[in-house]
Amino acid sequence: MKAFYLTASIIFTVLILILAFENIGAQCSGLNFFFYSIGQSPTIIILGIAVIGMITGAFYHAFLSRILSSTPEDDEQQF
Repeated sequence: MKAFYLTASIIFTVLILILAFENIGAQCSGLNFFFYSIGQSPTIIILGIAVIGMITGAFYHAFLSRILSSTPEDDEQQF
């Protein structure tokens, strides 16, 4: 599960970075996502990015919780 949480958090972080750096010079009338323009209101865009940020934070929290709560005996268990 550690690998899943780490991978998901990295993917969502990259998605946030793509949205942030691709739209630095954009006006608030639209959103550019992989060179496609999505026409939405600025409020929906900000709320959507905030939801992606919350999901990313949840994955980081789950990953760090797994790392800090694991013991060497947990890693040696066989399922």
